[in-house]
Amino acid sequence: MYLQPMPEAGGSEISAKFQRSKQLGMPLVMRKFAKDWPASQWSWDDLCSAVGTRTTGIRGNAFAHGQSTTFFPKPIAQKPIADYFRQLERNETSEERLFAFNLKANAPNLEHRNTHRFKQLGVRVVNLPAYFFGAPGSETRIHYDFDWVDLLLSHFKGQKRIWLFDQRQNEHLYQIPGTVHSAIDFSRLSELRESYPNIDRLEGYEVVLEPGDTLYIPKGYWHHITYVTGSFSITYRIWPQNLNEWLKTAYSWSVGGIDILLNKLPGIASWQAQRRAKAFEAKYGRPL
Repeated sequence: MYLQPMPEAGGSEISAKFQRSKQLGMPLVMRKFAKDWPASQWSWDDLCSAVGTRTTGIRGNAFAHGQSTTFFPKPIAQKPIADYFRQLERNETSEERLFAFNLKANAPNLEHRNTHRFKQLGVRVVNLPAYFFGAPGSETRIHYDFDWVDLLLSHFKGQKRIWLFDQRQNEHLYQIPGTVHSAIDFSRLSELRESYPNIDRLEGYEVVLEPGDTLYIPKGYWHHITYVTGSFSITYRIWPQNLNEWLKTAYSWSVGGIDILLNKLPGIASWQAQRRAKAFEAKYGRPL
């Protein structure tokens, strides 16, 4: 596997380099773009106080919990949010994550208004921020977002490592048919090379995000995320900018949405898993 450094921009060059990257559909790290956001000033005390006694579902490693073929793995536990934030503050190693968490609803007294901050990039974003928290050592399984939109991920508190791969890498990633996920558990990458030899043909990008950095992830890019230290990020989606983009996003939402709803029906999730396993074996000549 070959990973090259992610292209970067900083200071006054950010806007021009972003426009160029967006035109080419290439990722870009914008160093310190979000350094003055309200989130950069939040302490763990602030976060714990803001969520009060609320609880939420905690997610873990999808492969370890037999959920590798589902769009949205189920929580592995319920926990007071403040207790989880204290765990991150102590930098305790764990598989536990908050995935696409609605902090805005759970901590309404914090300042969440950030959409205007993207004007200098020349784009409009959807005012539905998704928050991602993770403990050291936790990972987000490799995937690309099913709604086929560009993402802007701004990082705070600690460090997280991100690998990106474009759509040309689908077969090297052993994409599970009918999903936006890979059969490869990247937490066991070294021991899976014999089973998945195309891993060595992968070509992508790598970056370690620091507090205040913003990463542009073009639509369709696979991303694998490892939390180096306890930290969190805020992700915004860029509104589609032409009819073709709108149609692609609408189609992706309809397909993904139907799949999510169907998997809530009794027996459908297991049937889907069996069907995808058969399709995977037919395509790659090995069991899922």
